[in-house]
Amino acid sequence: MQPIPQRTFQNYLDRFQELEATGAFLKMHQRKWGKADRAKELIQEDRLNNLSVEEAEELYRCLPVPQTKRKEFLSNPLQEIRECLWFLLYEQLMYEMRVYEFLDEMGGYRLKGGDQALAAALLCTRDPDLYGPINTNTEKGLRALGVFPTFEKNESQAGRFQKVQETLFQLFRTIGFNDLRTTDDFLEALAKGML
Repeated sequence: MQPIPQRTFQNYLDRFQELEATGAFLKMHQRKWGKADRAKELIQEDRLNNLSVEEAEELYRCLPVPQTKRKEFLSNPLQEIRECLWFLLYEQLMYEMRVYEFLDEMGGYRLKGGDQALAAALLCTRDPDLYGPINTNTEKGLRALGVFPTFEKNESQAGRFQKVQETLFQLFRTIGFNDLRTTDDFLEALAKGML
């Protein structure tokens, strides 16, 4: 995939910043990130180890993910939810290994309803300076910029996740946004033809 011309990219960026200054994206941003502080509270290490079923549901509702897999996620035993989320967020392994264990079929910390969107939302909630959300708007926005990564035919979910995260981080660093949540807003606006 060939990146778009720099002038086109700059036009998108300028338009985004103009609209952002007018508050045009505030509703979109609030829809996704309005409950991020509560989600961050619920995933604190000491809190996560004692998460109740009600809090697990609240956490899922607070994350910027489609809610279609919420029931499936909540059908996991509570102790597994706690352990798998703790492993993804706090285990002292490289994040690539944690994501592999969380996403891939052979992973030991896989949850029903656990997918790239959930893993990315959890990691982004914990550290929005390092991880960005992954969703259909992310893909559409990166494709519109000509920078969506190429995957091998049988590439693992974790490998795909890592490539998208690297691309998001490079974009974030190039533009200089505050964090990857703003990068996500930019990609969503681009995906929806708002720029």
